[in-house]
Amino acid sequence: MAAGDPAAATDPAGGSPPVHAAPGGPGARGAGGDGEPGGLAAWRRRTLAVVGLGQIGGSLVAAVRSRVRRVIGIDRDPAAVEHALRAGHIDAGSSGDLGPVAEADAVVIAVPVGAIPDVLAAARPHLRPGVLLTDTGSVKAPVMRAAQRLVPPDVPFVGGHPMAGTERWGPAATDADLFRGHTWVLTPAPPWGPAAAAAWVPLLEAAGARVLCMDPREHDRHVALTSHLPLVVAAALAATARRGAGDLPHLRRLVAGGFRDTTRVAAGNPEVGRDMLRANWDQVAPWLAALRDELDRLADAAARGDDAALYRYLDDARRFRAAVLADPSRTGSSGR
Repeated sequence: MAAGDPAAATDPAGGSPPVHAAPGGPGARGAGGDGEPGGLAAWRRRTLAVVGLGQIGGSLVAAVRSRVRRVIGIDRDPAAVEHALRAGHIDAGSSGDLGPVAEADAVVIAVPVGAIPDVLAAARPHLRPGVLLTDTGSVKAPVMRAAQRLVPPDVPFVGGHPMAGTERWGPAATDADLFRGHTWVLTPAPPWGPAAAAAWVPLLEAAGARVLCMDPREHDRHVALTSHLPLVVAAALAATARRGAGDLPHLRRLVAGGFRDTTRVAAGNPEVGRDMLRANWDQVAPWLAALRDELDRLADAAARGDDAALYRYLDDARRFRAAVLADPSRTGSSGR
């Protein structure tokens, strides 16, 4: 981090809580006058603006439209705005500047992680003091540094990452149930702290998500293995098949579940994938080195014809995968 960068004086991870459940935990908030949790009752009085109406932003407005007073959708693509308006997921929309943000009590920035700093800078003149602000980017430490540089201290910001994206993208991929049963990570950090996260918990839980608060860098270290390395593997396997396709005339007819499942995330939006790999490569690189070691171990056992070693390797992998997927605390199966 360069000297003189405002973020250098405040580590994006400094002072944030360790990994834990949502602040206060489900059901810990007081009841509102309408019998709802107090925090959710407060959302019924708020106007929500969502910048970016692709799969994540579009699904969020679909999921929470009935939970808030009004929803404003903003997207550079007029077709995305029109899609959300026709579906009844937003009350008003704009494909121009971010001026409508000034009408909002809460703002979600749901654009590719590489675009978030520019959106924060463009939104800044329109952010009223006290407006709640979050994002949905898949890499958190760089986003927190940008927020510390660009977001006024009187606008509480918390980083966010819903572990629910799929290989589909755009407004056609909108799904009101996308977040149900999936983890939504929040990464509070100075100068705003845990209170900025607590404000969002009722709305995200109402969308069906399970909120988890994490240190930004710990989040990035985890998703480098669980989300970003799988994209590297999927893209590399698809590229290897492309390289061999000229010598395999029946390749397309022999593609089955193994290839399709292993390369699924390679079908995703290249802009999103590019941005997250570039932003988090320092965390992805060590896991890629570990993967190379594992491939070498597997190849060595196969080359030696060591049946026992091959069986142990494959069986250990099978058992670990089953244990991870059976863990009730894990995110839903479609999380990218």
